[in-house]
Amino acid sequence: MELFVSDLDGTLLNKSSKVSEKSRMIINDLIEKGVQFTVATARTHATVIELLEGLDIRMPITIMNGVGIYDLKQRKYLEIVDVEKEAVKKTLTIFDELGLEAMVYGIKDDQLSVFYRQMNNHVSTNFYEQRKDKTLKKFEQIEQFNSIVEDYQIVNMLVFDRLDLIEEAYRQVQSVEGITATYYAMREEGFGYMELYSAAASKANGIKALAKYANFEKIIGFGDNLNDLPMFEFADEAYAPANAVDEIKAIATGVIGHHDEDAIALYIKERYERHQK
Repeated sequence: MELFVSDLDGTLLNKSSKVSEKSRMIINDLIEKGVQFTVATARTHATVIELLEGLDIRMPITIMNGVGIYDLKQRKYLEIVDVEKEAVKKTLTIFDELGLEAMVYGIKDDQLSVFYRQMNNHVSTNFYEQRKDKTLKKFEQIEQFNSIVEDYQIVNMLVFDRLDLIEEAYRQVQSVEGITATYYAMREEGFGYMELYSAAASKANGIKALAKYANFEKIIGFGDNLNDLPMFEFADEAYAPANAVDEIKAIATGVIGHHDEDAIALYIKERYERHQK
């Protein structure tokens, strides 16, 4: 049995950040015929549930780069890889010393909350404004992070600020054991953002955890960006859409069609039909 695992943005989702009707029909038909399909994404369940509406995924999905294994049908977390409390505290101390304001993601009783003290630049404010009305992800302003670190499973921290500050913070958090950090320069000149989560979390480890919930002998992965590298290295075969970054294409088993042309659904359909002959 094969398990097909797809990233969302730039891969299964089209340019409008949606699963097209054509992809939805193809994948639902394949699932009905017994094909095992799931997704592995950096997104939280709060946006994934809406994006995958109408797609009949019957097995758990991997969210937040492997931080969570989530059951779409029951709307609950099956597994959570949180950051150790001491690592969270050390990281927040580094941010305080650099004058950075973090958004801290915590889970309690299957509710995802995003805690913040203040928005100190327009980039973080824009991020907040675009997401504040999601019913499955609650934003809450607090004075200090101490209490929530003890009461919640902290799964992610996000920081937006000047790129030079982000780079310095990235350099310093390398000394914090148990943390994985990645940072990116933003299109807006001079700004960057960094996300941090448990070193035990990755798309690859999330997919490994799926073995508890499904029977498969081979993993076929699809992805377009750098956070898909662990999945590509772990999968038996891995395919990049034509729009993928060069680093992903370089290690892919093959390069298929463009994400805006239903490439993932069409590839799985063609592979399934070929195996039926």
